Parts: sequence; C-alpha cells; structure tokens
Amino acid sequence: MKYFIADMHFGHEDIISFSNRPFKNVLEMNNELIKLWNETVQSSEDEVYILGDFMFNGSGKRANEILKKLRGKKYLIRGNHEDYLDDSMFDLNNFEWIKDYYSFYYVNADVKM
Repeated sequence: MKYFIADMHFGHEDIISFSNRPFKNVLEMNNELIKLWNETVQSSEDEVYILGDFMFNGSGKRANEILKKLRGKKYLIRGNHEDYLDDSMFDLNNFEWIKDYYSFYYVNADVKM
C-alpha cells in the first residue's frame, strides 16, 4: 500500500489550538498520532509519503524516537518545519529518501473507473 500524509506537527503544542485538534497536550497528541498511523500502516513494506511538516521544533533524537515507532517505509518531502534534519543526532536512514521538492504521478491500479 501507498499512503500520503502531511502536517503531522509532532511536538507542536500550539497546533492543538491552531487546528482544533482534540488533545489535552502534545504528549497525548503524539501518542495518538503514532497509534493511528500504526493502525493504518499494516506492513513494514507499506510506503508512506510525508508531504512536509513531520515535526515542529523537535530534536534529531526525538525525531528518531518517533520515526522508529512508525511502521512502513517513510519518504519525506521537506516542509518548512524540518529543522530536526539539520541536527547531527538525526539518523537520515529513518527515511528512504528526503527531497526538497518532488513531483510524481501515482496511478492506483486497484481503482476501477
């Protein structure tokens, strides 16, 4: 399976009120995002394309911890909140690839038209 997601904003306390997310705090939000991701992404072979803003103001170490908990092969198209990528503690191997910009055409062969 292939999945596409954007703007998770792990670690971003203010996104809860900005976006009316139903969480009391950032820890609850992070844990629920991880849970929902893993309920959806069933296999380590599933591909997940992250279309920016995976984490906000997080360290490389914290990004590593979260990414290790998430199933699937992860691909990142940088958003404007990917500062953790510049942290020397971040393991770039958490992503299959990281791109500043990427354009692709996806055809789902399972969809009948």
